[in-house]
Amino acid sequence: MNLVREYTREIITFIGIGLMCFVYTDFRELVRQQADTAAHTVEVLRSMDSRLQKLENTPTR
Repeated sequence: MNLVREYTREIITFIGIGLMCFVYTDFRELVRQQADTAAHTVEVLRSMDSRLQKLENTPTR
């Protein structure tokens, strides 16, 4: 118990560094997923735009 009292700052620092690494990796994965989703959304919107342009350019009967 005396050891914990003596090294409280160091223990808290190491716990904080570990927590910071965990949050960083979790946030990095979140950003990667959002980038993939945004890229997929852009592709869907481009295909919809090209289909709409085709429909607008076809003559009506």
